[in-house]
Amino acid sequence: MIVNIGRFDQILRIGISLGLVYVGLIDKDFIQDPLSSYIIGAIGIVSTVIALIRFCPLYVIAHINTCPHKNSRDSSD
Repeated sequence: MIVNIGRFDQILRIGISLGLVYVGLIDKDFIQDPLSSYIIGAIGIVSTVIALIRFCPLYVIAHINTCPHKNSRDSSD
């Protein structure tokens, strides 16, 4: 799999994603509406997974690559 998320982008995504998971699923007093809370939590979970695998499908569509090495490949290849 081609890596298109750089290290700084990955760290930033993980931080924001974990914040969304906390606000959406753990801290129930911050958002009173349950549906909105679960949607925000789900967005946080999906974003965390994307950050961990370092591949963003939206970056492919937009032709964005924040990884410093052009055409970087995962270490498992």
